[in-house]
Amino acid sequence: MPPTETDILVLGIDAAPLGLIVTASAPGAEVVQCYLAGELAGWQTPADGAVRFVLPQAGPNDAISLLAVERGDERTNYADLALASVEPRGSRIRVALRRDLLDGRGATDVWRVHRSRPGGSDADILLCAGQVYPGGYGACGWGSDWGRGGWGFSGSAAPGWGSVWGYTWGFGIDYLEAVSDPLPRGAYALRAEIEDAHGNVSPALEASVLVEGFAAPATDLAVSSYDPATDTLVLSMTPSKDI
Repeated sequence: MPPTETDILVLGIDAAPLGLIVTASAPGAEVVQCYLAGELAGWQTPADGAVRFVLPQAGPNDAISLLAVERGDERTNYADLALASVEPRGSRIRVALRRDLLDGRGATDVWRVHRSRPGGSDADILLCAGQVYPGGYGACGWGSDWGRGGWGFSGSAAPGWGSVWGYTWGFGIDYLEAVSDPLPRGAYALRAEIEDAHGNVSPALEASVLVEGFAAPATDLAVSSYDPATDTLVLSMTPSKDI
């Protein structure tokens, strides 16, 4: 049987203190090979239909591919096939939340953002956690009670110019932001929520996002011909399937 990716489902590619951890289900595979940036990095026999590769040498933008092979072929290098089928990585999820939507929240309230694994529906991986107002300051800007309460601290803990003129001009200029690590392609479920100092958790704000990733590179670069009379070199390649 030739090597294949058909029976392998990547469950996660997660950052570790040094490198990456790759987990996948492979119920029909005898042996699973792991390729890192086109090099055979290791192989495993699935345990209960799953594999887990720890890659301390991996960088956040390195291409990773898993191939199912027959027992006895684990040391055979199928790098060409791995490179041809690898999914590019590197795109990130960015979540931004305007603080005017948090008017009235306490300075020590904590917001959290979770994401799912690629293709998953349960957002159970913590993406970000931090104070709604970092440092405990309840506001910034000119303030809404000029001359009282200090420069830059508005009533209702609102950033920007404040609301003294009867509307929230400037409230939407200040954002909370969470940015993920580089992620593999796929659909992700997101969940954001806020917890106050008493442990009360707000209703969750849920959404989904599609990570498409960078275009796959061109492959099979080779010299097609060379004309010494004109010093002309012609190259050939297999174009990217995404361009």
